[in-house]
Amino acid sequence: MKSMKHTLLLCCAAVALLGLAQPALSSETLSDADCVKCHLDAVKDVADNGAAHNEMGCQDCHLEHAPLGDDIIPKCSLCHAADETAHYTLNNCAGCHYPHHPLIIDFSALTDVKSACISCHDDKGEEMAAHPSAHSSQDCNECHTAHGLEEGQFSTCLDCHDGHSETMTLADCTKCHKPHSPVEVTYDELPSELCASCHGDIAAMLAQSTKHHGTMMCSECHVDEHMTITTCNDCHGEPHGVMHQKYPNCVECHIDPHALAE
Repeated sequence: MKSMKHTLLLCCAAVALLGLAQPALSSETLSDADCVKCHLDAVKDVADNGAAHNEMGCQDCHLEHAPLGDDIIPKCSLCHAADETAHYTLNNCAGCHYPHHPLIIDFSALTDVKSACISCHDDKGEEMAAHPSAHSSQDCNECHTAHGLEEGQFSTCLDCHDGHSETMTLADCTKCHKPHSPVEVTYDELPSELCASCHGDIAAMLAQSTKHHGTMMCSECHVDEHMTITTCNDCHGEPHGVMHQKYPNCVECHIDPHALAE
């Protein structure tokens, strides 16, 4: 038996030396279980971080193995066809993705990722184009250091900006500001304390007021968007009858909605 194996090895070596055509390895000669024997780290990497690649077998991608074949590393287009999405038309896939952990991407090592990012996240690209700001003029990796939204994968507002008050948190910032359109200040129900961070004088007037306005939240009158002003008759109608024809502007008499005069 030992002599037969020795003869077989010599024959294989002779074939290689003569440069004769050699067949690629097939699933009949190797299995994924064989790959693990030599490539344990790679298999573990795929198992832990492979995303959709973990659902595939080694030989779904690696169709050949040296020395019987040299087409070892497949092109991404083998599975990711360009007609599926604009992202798959990009060149240099390996600039961002390593196949054994395709979604673990260190953007901090890259100089320009914006075109790649918006080819998948086109809604964010459209949002930034529609609402120009200092954010929209920057590359995505200025804020996103890695792919994903886990802690540590992106910069928070307070990493670059001082809060409107010392007590503000990231959750407070995002109640008004969207990172991709930060100058469009919109909100739902907003705690008045956050408004007071910038509008302290008005908050003080309301705190001293004895009228019902002093008990209301700012967002009840300034609805949905910063600088929105609800008109008096939206809530009060025209309680003074014909007087409104002569004095259509309520604040001519009531002076200031935040410090109402009788």
